[in-house]
This record gives sequence, structure tokens and C-alpha cells, in this order.
Amino acid sequence: MSPELWFALLLIVPAGLLLWQLPRIVGKARGTLLALTLTGVIGGGWWVWCRAHAPDSGTPADWSAVDPVPSETCAKCHDDHYQSWRRTYHRTMTRDATPEYVKGDFEDAKYDHLGFRTSMFRRDGEFQMDTMDPNWALMRAKEPQRPMPPPGVRRYQVKRLVGSHWMQECLYQDGVGAYHRLPVLYHIAEKRWIHNHGAFLAPESPDFWAKCRGVVWNETCLFCHNTRPVKNPQRDARGRTISYESSVNELGISCEACHGPGGDHVRLNQDPARRYSIRLTERGDPSIVHPARLPPARRDEICARCHGATVPRPEAWDRVRVNDPFIAGQELSRFNTLFHSEAERDYLLANKPEGPKPIKPASNDGRFWGDGTPLTTALEYNGMAMSACYENGRGKLSCLSCHQGHPHDPNFMLKPGMQSNEACYQCHQEYRAKLTEHTHHPADSSGSLCYNCHMPHQVFSLLATHRSHRIQRLSVADSRGTGKPHACNLCHLDKSLGWTQKELVAWSGGRTQAMTLTEEEAKWSSAVLHLMTSDARTRAIVAGAFAQQSALQASGAEWTGEFLATVLEHERYPAVRYLAHRGMRAAYGDEAVRGYDYLAGPPTRKQQLEQLRRDVFAAPIPAGRSYPYLPLTPQHRLDGAVIQQMLQKRHDPDVTINE
Repeated sequence: MSPELWFALLLIVPAGLLLWQLPRIVGKARGTLLALTLTGVIGGGWWVWCRAHAPDSGTPADWSAVDPVPSETCAKCHDDHYQSWRRTYHRTMTRDATPEYVKGDFEDAKYDHLGFRTSMFRRDGEFQMDTMDPNWALMRAKEPQRPMPPPGVRRYQVKRLVGSHWMQECLYQDGVGAYHRLPVLYHIAEKRWIHNHGAFLAPESPDFWAKCRGVVWNETCLFCHNTRPVKNPQRDARGRTISYESSVNELGISCEACHGPGGDHVRLNQDPARRYSIRLTERGDPSIVHPARLPPARRDEICARCHGATVPRPEAWDRVRVNDPFIAGQELSRFNTLFHSEAERDYLLANKPEGPKPIKPASNDGRFWGDGTPLTTALEYNGMAMSACYENGRGKLSCLSCHQGHPHDPNFMLKPGMQSNEACYQCHQEYRAKLTEHTHHPADSSGSLCYNCHMPHQVFSLLATHRSHRIQRLSVADSRGTGKPHACNLCHLDKSLGWTQKELVAWSGGRTQAMTLTEEEAKWSSAVLHLMTSDARTRAIVAGAFAQQSALQASGAEWTGEFLATVLEHERYPAVRYLAHRGMRAAYGDEAVRGYDYLAGPPTRKQQLEQLRRDVFAAPIPAGRSYPYLPLTPQHRLDGAVIQQMLQKRHDPDVTINE
């Protein structure tokens, strides 16, 4: 109910009293006139006051001209929201290196990688790292056979941090304002320092600094990991960047990243009358952006700014300062273009290139599977937008259907109940009563959780696999020629793609037409086949599935040790080795297989695997359970001859997943 209506109702009482009393005091005619005049003055004054303080007033004519305010300002009136935001990992995405935010051990910690020691320590209140000199590292990498002087060591002050949940990278600042990645980072999940060759999916390099060269925070991380970033490169007469004077409104993802600049909101709401007026309406305050009140497409684009694959529109950005002009609530496509393959991204960045625009991802694309489905994180919006459920932003589904910006649990920022089928029942109530008829799995099993089939773990980043945000029906065609493992075979690790197709055809009552599969696809476990023959992107996803307890329950765990040891023996990508070893830990326990280090040198890893085979995997696979799709000998051991045949067909180009 509006303030005007409230007051009109309240005005009836004094107006009635005036009309009743004044004629008796000063006469009927004069009293009635005076009563009506007073009522009109009071009512008119109230109406003018309401207009002046109406919540419709205060909408900024130009959001970009509104002054920003720090998040602490919001706490004065919205302390509960402020505290829930402080708990999120959004807030600590980027931080300066202070004791409050540093996760790694700097108490004279040592980390040895391939014979070289890196030291982390504190001096005079600063966080320091002694590590290999980058020039010495490059010389050794270029000429490994050349006699070299002793390794050079350089000391760096850790000035800035990126990440606070899974990993934390350490950055140093050079003399021209650029922040650079250091080669050793802290793996928060494992509580250990690791070399960054083992933190990302990419081939190993003889160059100790390979994953750091050319990585400048001001050029990359700045834009998605902070609020209202400005690169502000300083250029010479030829237009070459020679230094940076970069700035942000706040490090990390602050209140204004989702709610827009708050200067007008704070100023206008110093007026208690305006606040009271807004309280009496349900329209909200137009001086601030409230994502939940926006249409689905606009609210989702707030997330898409960082969780979508975008490149700037050159005509919309300030080419001198290079500041991100997007403000929450605006149409993202005014400022950025969404891309669906790395080839399309390169085409757009070229600005006015020739020839047709490429859309289809290449076979070595570092962000998308062959059918366009995102294969790494920070592209969740792309996946959701490809989903039929999304209805091009015109339906009910949005990011806020399942997620919330002020969560009780900062992990994945899910609303209560959204880790169950209630997430899907919001739109698909009909399946509540016929769940097992639809899933063909027991109601209390992982196979009856909607998202295990329709949003499987087909995404890699941060040394883990994550759920795809592309909601898809189960189809064998989606996994042939795309590199993307099939959802069913990420749980049924011991089954072939042929088995999966047979089950899906039977479930459909014959409505689904079977595809022609290769002999190997029909005969052998899809997980085994992928880990022996596919590229490292696919191998990472499948290796990650072995750490899922639901997969071990569905597939049996007793065969996985010997098989995963074979995977580790032939795996050249550290990230895949880490995930395969994590699968061992899930099946046999951390203590039993702790003697393996995925970042050790080849001779050391070979010895560690031999020890595991003797101590843990010596016994044959028990004969009690049938594994018709696994390459096993009559003695229930892994068939080495079949494995070698698969390995000879391995497609193993150099690939990098660009997180």
C-alpha cells in the first residue's frame, strides 16, 4: 500500500473531527470552511512530501557518474548482508598480502621441486619468497646440456594474492606497476606448497618459470577478480605499454559489483522520511540495483561479466584508460561480446578481421568441448545459456534459481535445498511423483539426483572437476567426436559407451535411435578407453571421476588401484596425475597410497609406483563381481597387451585448459 493511501485513510479521522467540532465553535458556515481548508492544507502538504520522498525519485540518469562507496559503508544499514558477503570467497578473490589473508606457510617453509629449493619466510612484517632466478631458469631450459653455473636465486616480496578457496597464487610487483605470478603457489585443499606446473592442466616444461612468463595481473586477472577495474596502461610514443597505473574501486568482488555504485543511494537515504516512504512500498529503491528485481536476462548478465566468455567491444570501452564500463543492471552486450570458442575469441579480438566468423571449437580448444559446452569454470553463464531450460533468458530459470549472493554456506553459494532435486522441482514438479520412473535408479541413490545426469562433472579447473552448467538430456551423440565424456560413464566407470547406449535406448522404449559405435566403444569401459586413448582434457575429467564415491559404489573400487597405477605410469600431464592419484586415495585411503608424489621427477615416481604395486595392489581383482567391459586376464589382472594397444592409439597433443 502506498504512503499516499495510508495517509488518506488516516486523514479521515482528523478531518471528521474538524468537520464535527469547528462548526460548533465558530459557526456552521465558517467552521465547515475552516475545517475543509485545514484538511486540504494538511493533505496537500502530505501529498507534496510524498512526491518529494517517493521511492521512484532517485534513479540515476547516468549510473557511470554515480560515486562509488566502499563496502564498509553498506554495513551501517545492511549489517546482516554485509556479514554474509564477508564470508564469501568472492570478497577475498584478490587481496594484498597481509596476515589476515595469506593462506600459505611462511614460517621458514621449504619446498623442493626437481632438485631446487624455494623458501617462504617473513622478514620485517613482509612475506618473502626465495626461488630460482627466472633468467637462469630460461638459460637452463634452452640449453639443458650446456654446463651451467650454480642455480641463481632471487628474492621476491609477495605483494598481492589471488584466490582464497582452492589455491592461492602469490604475486610480486615490478618497478613499473605490473604484478607477476610467482612459480610456487599454495594448494589450500592439500595444505601444501606446489609448483605451478602442477596447478594447471598444461604440459610440463623444463622452464621453471614457464607458467609465469607473460602472465601480468594488470592484463588478465584484474578485470574479473575485482570491482570496477581500470588497467590504465602508460604507453610510449609508439603505443607500447611501458608501465601501469592500474586501479580498482575495491580488490575482490564487492557490494557494488552486483548492486552498482552506491553514492546516490547512501546520500538519498540520509533522509529518514525517504526511507520510511520506501518501507511502505514494495517497489524497492531505484537508487541502487537489486538483482532479484531485474528481469532474468539482466540479473544473469551481472554474473556473466565474470562467469561468461566475453571480449570487450572496442567502441564501448575507453581505449586509453581501458576501464570496464559495465555496471550491474545494464545490458552486458552493450559493452562485451560473448564468444563460444577460442577461435571466435581470436576473431573478435582481431577487430575487423576477414572471412567468416568461426564458431565451432577446435579439437584442442582450451575452454570448450567440441559441441560448445564449456570445459572449464568461469564460463557457467555460457553453459546455462545453451540449455533449453534457459529459454534464452525469457523463462523462469536464472542464476538466482539455485544460487544466492549472500549465502549461509560460501561453498558454491547455493540456496538451502539446492543440493537436492528441489532445485529442479522448481520447474519440473511432475517428476516429484514419478522420480524412479524417470531416472531408472532407486530413489535414494545418486542416480536419482537430477544434476548427476543432466549437469555432470564435465568441467575442469583448480585441480578438480566441477558440474557443467549446461543442462542437457542424455545422448550418446553428445560424447562422440566432442571429447566430452558421457555422464553415465562418469559414474559407471566399468561400463562401455555401448552399454550406455543400450540402456538409453531401452529406457526410451525404442524412441531413441542407436548410433553406430566403434568396436572399442562397444567393447571396453569408456573410462578405460578415454584414459588410454583421449587427449589430456578428457583424461582429466575421467580421472577426476574416480574420486567420486558414487562412482566407486556403482563401479566397484577393487579394480581401480592397478588400473590407476597404469594411468600414472604413462601420464605426462601433472594435473591428470594428481586427479588419478586422488582417485586412488578415494578408493584405498590417504594413508595407503600417500607414498606417491605427482610432482616428483620420473625416476622417483617410477619407484613410488613400484612400491604401491607391491604393497597395495599386489592381489588380483576379486572374482566375486563381473566386469565384462574391463580388459582383464583370466587371472583377474589388468590385461597389459590390450592396454598397450590402446596406448598406441592415444591422441596426445599439447593442450592447455585456460582457466
